[in-house]
Amino acid sequence: MPSEQLGKGRIDVIVAHENDDVIIDVVDNGIGLPKVARARLLEPYVTTREKGTGLGLAIVGRVLEDHGGRIELKDASDFRPGQRGAWMRLRFAITGRAAKVEATEPAAETKHPAGETNQPGRETAEPAQATNSETKIEAATGS
Repeated sequence: MPSEQLGKGRIDVIVAHENDDVIIDVVDNGIGLPKVARARLLEPYVTTREKGTGLGLAIVGRVLEDHGGRIELKDASDFRPGQRGAWMRLRFAITGRAAKVEATEPAAETKHPAGETNQPGRETAEPAQATNSETKIEAATGS
């Protein structure tokens, strides 16, 4: 890391399309994730922070799974050789459909701003068009 960036937190967010998925990579330059039992960080009540609840990543992982996606926890150096920090990859199915549907009662009919009616069991919009584009969003914090 260049000396002028020491002490400055940085988070890069990169959005890309891969096959039938949208991938969001979140890479920071912090202390990284523990190598031992890293996969357990996705379990409820598992935390490495003194005052953490261990629910954040567990909830994110569950929401992604419910919508046909998944989360991967890696080292930033796997994304950019020589970089320290953590790399999280969030993978979403383009269709946004869950692998399993757990509907208990029919959805109510809703009116959209364009005047279209969304009737239960009927889609009114197509999934996002697939592209091979990549978008990068950067956020940096100074100390």
